[in-house]
Amino acid sequence: MTFATEQPATPSPRRAGRVLDEADERAIAVARALTVDAVEAAGSGHPGTALALAPVAHLLFQRHIRHDPADATWEGRDRFVLSCGHASILQYTQLHLTGYRLEREDLRRFRQLGSLTPGHPEYRHTVGVETTTGPLGQGVATAVGMAMALKRDQGRLAGADTAGLPDRTVWVLCSDGDLQEGISYEAGALAGRHRLDNLVVIWDDNSIQIEGSTDLTTREDTAARFAAQGWFVQTVGLAADGDIDIDALDTALSTARAHTGRPSLIALKSQIAFPAPNAVNTAASHGAPLGTAEAAAVKARLGVTSEPFTVPEAVLRHTRRAVTRGAELHRAWDTAFAAWAAAHPERGGGRGKATRPLGPSSGARGAPGF
Repeated sequence: MTFATEQPATPSPRRAGRVLDEADERAIAVARALTVDAVEAAGSGHPGTALALAPVAHLLFQRHIRHDPADATWEGRDRFVLSCGHASILQYTQLHLTGYRLEREDLRRFRQLGSLTPGHPEYRHTVGVETTTGPLGQGVATAVGMAMALKRDQGRLAGADTAGLPDRTVWVLCSDGDLQEGISYEAGALAGRHRLDNLVVIWDDNSIQIEGSTDLTTREDTAARFAAQGWFVQTVGLAADGDIDIDALDTALSTARAHTGRPSLIALKSQIAFPAPNAVNTAASHGAPLGTAEAAAVKARLGVTSEPFTVPEAVLRHTRRAVTRGAELHRAWDTAFAAWAAAHPERGGGRGKATRPLGPSSGARGAPGF
Protein backbone atom coordinates (compact mmCIF):
# COMPACT_ATOMS: atom_id res chain seq x y z
CA MET A 1 0.00 0.00 0.00
CA THR A 2 1.20 3.49 -0.76
CA PHE A 3 -0.02 6.79 0.54
CA ALA A 4 -0.35 9.78 -1.70
CA THR A 5 1.04 12.20 0.88
CA GLU A 6 3.95 10.59 2.72
CA GLN A 7 5.32 13.98 3.84
CA PRO A 8 2.48 16.51 3.72
CA ALA A 9 3.64 20.11 3.49
CA THR A 10 0.81 21.27 5.74
CA PRO A 11 -0.30 18.90 8.50
CA SER A 12 -4.02 18.28 8.78
CA PRO A 13 -5.74 19.79 11.84
CA ARG A 14 -5.82 16.37 13.53
CA ARG A 15 -2.18 15.50 12.79
CA ALA A 16 -1.16 18.84 14.27
CA GLY A 17 -2.91 17.81 17.51
CA ARG A 18 -1.62 15.96 20.51
CA VAL A 19 -3.30 12.55 20.27
CA LEU A 20 -2.62 10.93 16.90
CA ASP A 21 0.60 10.72 14.94
CA GLU A 22 1.21 9.87 11.28
CA ALA A 23 1.24 6.14 11.99
CA ASP A 24 -2.19 6.45 13.58
CA GLU A 25 -3.42 8.41 10.57
CA ARG A 26 -2.27 5.65 8.24
CA ALA A 27 -3.93 3.00 10.39
CA ILE A 28 -7.22 4.93 10.28
CA ALA A 29 -6.92 5.27 6.49
CA VAL A 30 -6.42 1.50 6.24
CA ALA A 31 -9.43 0.84 8.47
CA ARG A 32 -11.55 3.08 6.29
CA ALA A 33 -10.28 1.40 3.13
CA LEU A 34 -11.07 -2.04 4.59
CA THR A 35 -14.61 -0.83 5.28
CA VAL A 36 -15.06 0.21 1.67
CA ASP A 37 -13.50 -3.03 0.39
CA ALA A 38 -15.65 -5.28 2.58
CA VAL A 39 -18.97 -3.61 1.78
CA GLU A 40 -18.22 -3.43 -1.94
CA ALA A 41 -17.15 -7.09 -2.02
CA ALA A 42 -20.31 -8.15 -0.18
CA GLY A 43 -22.54 -6.00 -2.36
CA SER A 44 -24.41 -4.93 0.76
CA GLY A 45 -23.79 -3.38 4.14
CA HIS A 46 -23.68 -0.09 6.01
CA PRO A 47 -20.51 1.81 5.11
CA GLY A 48 -21.40 5.34 6.20
CA THR A 49 -21.15 5.00 9.97
CA ALA A 50 -18.09 2.74 9.83
CA LEU A 51 -16.26 5.21 7.57
CA ALA A 52 -17.05 8.20 9.75
CA LEU A 53 -16.28 6.51 13.07
CA ALA A 54 -13.03 4.77 12.11
CA PRO A 55 -10.97 7.36 14.03
CA VAL A 56 -13.21 6.84 17.08
CA ALA A 57 -12.80 3.07 17.01
CA HIS A 58 -9.03 3.42 16.58
CA LEU A 59 -8.83 5.78 19.55
CA LEU A 60 -10.90 3.46 21.73
CA PHE A 61 -9.08 0.24 20.90
CA GLN A 62 -5.61 1.78 21.02
CA ARG A 63 -5.88 4.14 24.02
CA HIS A 64 -9.01 3.77 26.14
CA ILE A 65 -10.54 0.28 26.22
CA ARG A 66 -8.69 -2.06 28.59
CA HIS A 67 -8.57 -5.24 26.56
CA ASP A 68 -6.14 -8.07 25.89
CA PRO A 69 -6.37 -9.46 22.34
CA ALA A 70 -4.45 -12.56 23.50
CA ASP A 71 -7.02 -13.33 26.21
CA ALA A 72 -10.56 -12.32 25.35
CA THR A 73 -11.87 -13.94 28.57
CA TRP A 74 -9.67 -11.88 30.88
CA GLU A 75 -11.83 -10.92 33.82
CA GLY A 76 -10.31 -7.46 34.17
CA ARG A 77 -11.17 -6.36 30.65
CA ASP A 78 -13.51 -3.50 29.85
CA ARG A 79 -16.56 -4.30 27.73
CA PHE A 80 -17.24 -2.75 24.31
CA VAL A 81 -20.75 -2.68 22.83
CA LEU A 82 -21.43 -1.60 19.25
CA SER A 83 -25.08 -0.74 19.73
CA CYS A 84 -25.31 0.40 16.10
CA GLY A 85 -24.64 -3.19 15.09
CA HIS A 86 -25.39 -2.51 11.42
CA ALA A 87 -21.92 -0.89 11.34
CA SER A 88 -20.35 -4.24 12.27
CA ILE A 89 -17.44 -3.83 9.84
CA LEU A 90 -16.22 -1.01 12.11
CA GLN A 91 -15.69 -3.51 14.92
CA TYR A 92 -14.36 -6.29 12.69
CA THR A 93 -11.61 -4.10 11.27
CA GLN A 94 -10.44 -3.20 14.77
CA LEU A 95 -10.52 -6.82 15.92
CA HIS A 96 -8.32 -7.72 12.97
CA LEU A 97 -5.95 -4.79 13.28
CA THR A 98 -5.46 -5.17 17.04
CA GLY A 99 -4.66 -8.88 16.93
CA TYR A 100 -7.78 -10.87 17.75
CA ARG A 101 -8.35 -14.15 15.93
CA LEU A 102 -9.97 -12.48 12.94
CA GLU A 103 -8.03 -12.64 9.69
CA ARG A 104 -8.15 -10.69 6.45
CA GLU A 105 -9.88 -13.63 4.82
CA ASP A 106 -12.67 -13.18 7.36
CA LEU A 107 -13.01 -9.56 6.27
CA ARG A 108 -13.19 -10.73 2.65
CA ARG A 109 -16.14 -12.93 3.64
CA PHE A 110 -18.06 -10.09 5.26
CA ARG A 111 -21.82 -10.83 5.36
CA GLN A 112 -21.35 -14.26 3.80
CA LEU A 113 -23.12 -17.36 5.12
CA GLY A 114 -21.04 -19.13 7.76
CA SER A 115 -18.42 -16.40 8.06
CA LEU A 116 -17.10 -14.94 11.30
CA THR A 117 -18.08 -11.49 10.03
CA PRO A 118 -21.88 -11.46 9.79
CA GLY A 119 -23.87 -8.32 9.08
CA HIS A 120 -24.37 -7.69 12.80
CA PRO A 121 -21.96 -8.69 15.58
CA GLU A 122 -22.92 -12.01 17.18
CA TYR A 123 -22.02 -13.11 20.70
CA ARG A 124 -20.13 -16.42 21.01
CA HIS A 125 -19.61 -16.39 17.26
CA THR A 126 -16.80 -13.87 16.72
CA VAL A 127 -13.99 -13.48 19.22
CA GLY A 128 -13.99 -10.06 20.84
CA VAL A 129 -17.74 -9.51 20.43
CA GLU A 130 -19.31 -9.12 23.87
CA THR A 131 -22.97 -9.11 22.83
CA THR A 132 -25.16 -9.58 19.77
CA THR A 133 -26.50 -6.26 18.49
CA GLY A 134 -29.04 -5.65 15.78
CA PRO A 135 -32.36 -4.17 16.90
CA LEU A 136 -31.78 -0.48 17.54
CA GLY A 137 -31.52 0.42 21.22
CA GLN A 138 -30.84 -3.14 22.29
CA GLY A 139 -27.11 -2.60 22.66
CA VAL A 140 -27.59 0.44 24.89
CA ALA A 141 -29.92 -1.53 27.15
CA THR A 142 -27.57 -4.52 27.24
CA ALA A 143 -24.67 -2.24 28.15
CA VAL A 144 -26.65 -0.89 31.09
CA GLY A 145 -27.16 -4.47 32.23
CA MET A 146 -23.43 -5.18 31.84
CA ALA A 147 -22.55 -2.10 33.88
CA MET A 148 -24.97 -3.18 36.60
CA ALA A 149 -23.50 -6.69 36.61
CA LEU A 150 -19.94 -5.40 36.94
CA LYS A 151 -21.01 -3.06 39.76
CA ARG A 152 -22.72 -6.00 41.49
CA ASP A 153 -19.54 -8.04 41.12
CA GLN A 154 -17.58 -5.21 42.74
CA GLY A 155 -20.10 -4.91 45.56
CA ARG A 156 -20.23 -8.64 46.20
CA LEU A 157 -16.49 -8.61 46.71
CA ALA A 158 -15.94 -5.36 48.50
CA GLY A 159 -19.23 -4.32 50.00
CA ALA A 160 -19.37 -0.57 50.40
CA ASP A 161 -15.58 -0.19 50.47
CA THR A 162 -14.22 -0.66 46.94
CA ALA A 163 -11.05 1.38 47.51
CA GLY A 164 -8.13 -0.27 45.77
CA LEU A 165 -10.30 -2.78 43.91
CA PRO A 166 -9.83 -2.26 40.15
CA ASP A 167 -13.03 -1.46 38.28
CA ARG A 168 -14.10 -2.10 34.68
CA THR A 169 -15.78 0.24 32.22
CA VAL A 170 -18.47 -0.50 29.64
CA TRP A 171 -17.92 1.53 26.45
CA VAL A 172 -20.74 1.95 23.94
CA LEU A 173 -21.01 3.35 20.42
CA CYS A 174 -24.59 4.14 19.50
CA SER A 175 -26.48 5.91 16.73
CA ASP A 176 -29.36 8.35 16.41
CA GLY A 177 -31.63 5.39 15.74
CA ASP A 178 -30.58 3.69 18.99
CA LEU A 179 -31.59 6.72 21.02
CA GLN A 180 -34.88 7.16 19.16
CA GLU A 181 -36.05 3.75 20.38
CA GLY A 182 -38.16 3.62 23.53
CA ILE A 183 -35.94 1.03 25.17
CA SER A 184 -33.12 3.59 25.34
CA TYR A 185 -35.31 5.88 27.46
CA GLU A 186 -36.01 3.13 29.99
CA ALA A 187 -32.40 1.91 30.05
CA GLY A 188 -31.11 5.46 30.37
CA ALA A 189 -33.40 6.14 33.32
CA LEU A 190 -32.25 2.93 35.03
CA ALA A 191 -28.56 3.79 34.54
CA GLY A 192 -29.09 7.29 35.89
CA ARG A 193 -31.08 6.06 38.87
CA HIS A 194 -28.34 3.63 39.88
CA ARG A 195 -25.49 6.04 39.11
CA LEU A 196 -23.62 3.63 36.87
CA ASP A 197 -20.42 5.61 36.56
CA ASN A 198 -18.69 2.67 34.88
CA LEU A 199 -20.78 3.26 31.74
CA VAL A 200 -19.65 5.55 28.90
CA VAL A 201 -21.93 5.95 25.86
CA ILE A 202 -20.64 7.70 22.75
CA TRP A 203 -23.57 8.92 20.67
CA ASP A 204 -22.81 9.32 16.97
CA ASP A 205 -24.76 12.53 16.51
CA ASN A 206 -24.80 12.73 12.70
CA SER A 207 -28.49 13.68 12.29
CA ILE A 208 -29.01 10.99 9.64
CA GLN A 209 -31.32 7.99 9.73
CA ILE A 210 -32.08 5.50 6.99
CA GLU A 211 -35.02 7.55 5.65
CA GLY A 212 -33.15 10.87 5.66
CA SER A 213 -32.60 13.60 8.25
CA THR A 214 -33.59 12.90 11.84
CA ASP A 215 -35.71 16.07 11.57
CA LEU A 216 -38.26 13.88 9.81
CA THR A 217 -39.13 12.22 13.11
CA THR A 218 -37.75 14.20 16.04
CA ARG A 219 -36.39 17.52 17.26
CA GLU A 220 -35.71 16.29 20.76
CA ASP A 221 -32.77 17.68 22.72
CA THR A 222 -31.26 14.26 23.35
CA ALA A 223 -28.40 15.53 25.48
CA ALA A 224 -30.88 17.34 27.75
CA ARG A 225 -32.91 14.13 28.05
CA PHE A 226 -29.92 12.22 29.38
CA ALA A 227 -28.95 15.07 31.68
CA ALA A 228 -32.49 15.00 33.09
CA GLN A 229 -32.10 11.27 33.72
CA GLY A 230 -29.01 11.89 35.83
CA TRP A 231 -26.22 11.42 33.29
CA PHE A 232 -22.98 13.39 32.98
CA VAL A 233 -23.15 14.83 29.46
CA GLN A 234 -20.35 16.20 27.29
CA THR A 235 -20.46 17.40 23.68
CA VAL A 236 -17.72 17.18 21.05
CA GLY A 237 -17.98 19.13 17.78
CA LEU A 238 -16.37 18.53 14.40
CA ALA A 239 -12.71 19.21 13.69
CA ALA A 240 -11.81 22.01 11.30
CA ASP A 241 -11.47 19.58 8.38
CA GLY A 242 -14.94 18.11 8.97
CA ASP A 243 -13.63 14.87 10.47
CA ILE A 244 -13.96 13.67 14.05
CA ASP A 245 -12.29 16.00 16.56
CA ILE A 246 -10.06 13.33 18.05
CA ASP A 247 -8.21 15.59 20.48
CA ALA A 248 -11.48 16.80 22.00
CA LEU A 249 -12.90 13.27 22.05
CA ASP A 250 -9.80 11.90 23.76
CA THR A 251 -10.21 14.48 26.52
CA ALA A 252 -13.93 13.72 26.84
CA LEU A 253 -13.29 9.95 27.09
CA SER A 254 -10.69 10.41 29.82
CA THR A 255 -12.99 12.79 31.68
CA ALA A 256 -15.90 10.36 31.40
CA ARG A 257 -13.89 7.46 32.75
CA ALA A 258 -12.69 9.52 35.71
CA HIS A 259 -16.13 10.95 36.49
CA THR A 260 -17.89 9.40 39.47
CA GLY A 261 -21.49 9.17 40.54
CA ARG A 262 -23.16 9.29 37.11
CA PRO A 263 -23.09 7.40 33.80
CA SER A 264 -21.60 9.38 30.92
CA LEU A 265 -22.94 10.38 27.51
CA ILE A 266 -20.67 11.96 24.93
CA ALA A 267 -22.63 13.65 22.14
CA LEU A 268 -20.17 13.36 19.25
CA LYS A 269 -20.81 15.26 16.03
CA SER A 270 -19.82 13.40 12.88
CA GLN A 271 -20.57 13.44 9.17
CA ILE A 272 -21.82 10.08 7.93
CA ALA A 273 -19.58 8.58 5.21
CA PHE A 274 -16.78 11.09 5.75
CA PRO A 275 -14.42 11.38 3.83
CA ALA A 276 -16.34 10.08 0.79
CA PRO A 277 -16.45 13.11 -1.51
CA ASN A 278 -20.01 12.66 -2.80
CA ALA A 279 -21.66 10.37 -0.24
CA VAL A 280 -20.90 12.38 2.90
CA ASN A 281 -24.03 13.38 4.87
CA THR A 282 -26.33 11.33 2.65
CA ALA A 283 -28.93 8.87 3.89
CA ALA A 284 -28.01 6.57 0.99
CA SER A 285 -24.60 5.91 2.56
CA HIS A 286 -26.26 4.57 5.69
CA GLY A 287 -27.34 1.21 4.30
CA ALA A 288 -25.96 0.60 0.81
CA PRO A 289 -22.56 0.19 -0.86
CA LEU A 290 -20.97 3.38 -2.12
CA GLY A 291 -20.58 1.97 -5.61
CA THR A 292 -17.43 1.44 -7.65
CA ALA A 293 -16.81 5.08 -8.58
CA GLU A 294 -17.37 6.51 -5.09
CA ALA A 295 -15.40 3.69 -3.48
CA ALA A 296 -12.46 4.52 -5.72
CA ALA A 297 -12.86 8.22 -4.96
CA VAL A 298 -12.82 7.76 -1.20
CA LYS A 299 -9.75 5.50 -1.35
CA ALA A 300 -8.01 8.07 -3.54
CA ARG A 301 -8.83 10.74 -0.98
CA LEU A 302 -7.35 8.48 1.70
CA GLY A 303 -4.21 8.05 -0.37
CA VAL A 304 -4.73 4.28 -0.61
CA THR A 305 -3.70 2.83 -3.97
CA SER A 306 -3.15 -0.85 -3.16
CA GLU A 307 -5.27 -3.89 -3.98
CA PRO A 308 -8.41 -4.38 -1.85
CA PHE A 309 -7.93 -5.80 1.66
CA THR A 310 -4.24 -4.91 1.75
CA VAL A 311 -2.80 -4.05 5.17
CA PRO A 312 0.83 -2.86 5.11
CA GLU A 313 3.15 -4.56 7.59
CA ALA A 314 4.09 -1.18 9.06
CA VAL A 315 0.43 -0.47 9.82
CA LEU A 316 -0.09 -3.91 11.34
CA ARG A 317 2.99 -3.51 13.54
CA HIS A 318 1.62 -0.21 14.75
CA THR A 319 -1.93 -1.36 15.49
CA ARG A 320 -0.82 -4.63 17.06
CA ARG A 321 0.97 -2.75 19.75
CA ALA A 322 -2.44 -3.32 21.31
CA VAL A 323 -1.27 -6.87 22.10
CA THR A 324 1.66 -5.59 24.16
CA ARG A 325 -0.52 -2.92 25.76
CA GLY A 326 -3.14 -5.55 26.58
CA ALA A 327 -0.61 -7.83 28.24
CA GLU A 328 0.67 -4.93 30.34
CA LEU A 329 -2.85 -3.91 31.37
CA HIS A 330 -3.63 -7.54 32.17
CA ARG A 331 -0.62 -7.88 34.47
CA ALA A 332 -1.27 -4.54 36.16
CA TRP A 333 -4.92 -5.39 36.83
CA ASP A 334 -4.02 -8.82 38.20
CA THR A 335 -1.35 -7.28 40.42
CA ALA A 336 -3.79 -4.69 41.76
CA PHE A 337 -6.43 -7.35 42.36
CA ALA A 338 -3.96 -9.63 44.13
CA ALA A 339 -2.86 -6.75 46.38
CA TRP A 340 -6.45 -5.93 47.21
CA ALA A 341 -7.28 -9.60 47.89
CA ALA A 342 -4.25 -9.94 50.21
CA ALA A 343 -5.39 -6.88 52.15
CA HIS A 344 -8.97 -8.21 52.35
CA PRO A 345 -8.61 -12.00 52.80
CA GLU A 346 -12.14 -12.28 54.17
CA ARG A 347 -13.48 -10.93 50.87
CA GLY A 348 -10.96 -11.70 48.15
CA GLY A 349 -9.37 -14.82 49.55
CA GLY A 350 -12.04 -17.16 48.26
CA ARG A 351 -12.17 -15.61 44.84
CA GLY A 352 -9.41 -17.71 43.37
CA LYS A 353 -7.12 -16.36 40.69
CA ALA A 354 -7.72 -12.83 39.55
CA THR A 355 -8.02 -14.09 35.99
CA ARG A 356 -10.98 -16.37 36.76
CA PRO A 357 -13.10 -16.19 33.61
CA LEU A 358 -16.69 -15.06 33.95
CA GLY A 359 -17.71 -17.32 31.11
CA PRO A 360 -16.47 -20.37 29.22
CA SER A 361 -13.05 -20.04 27.68
CA SER A 362 -12.95 -20.66 23.95
CA GLY A 363 -10.27 -22.67 22.24
CA ALA A 364 -12.02 -22.19 18.90
CA ARG A 365 -12.21 -18.97 16.96
CA GLY A 366 -15.61 -18.04 18.36
CA ALA A 367 -16.12 -15.59 21.19
CA PRO A 368 -15.92 -16.34 24.90
CA GLY A 369 -18.67 -15.93 27.43
CA PHE A 370 -19.34 -12.74 29.35
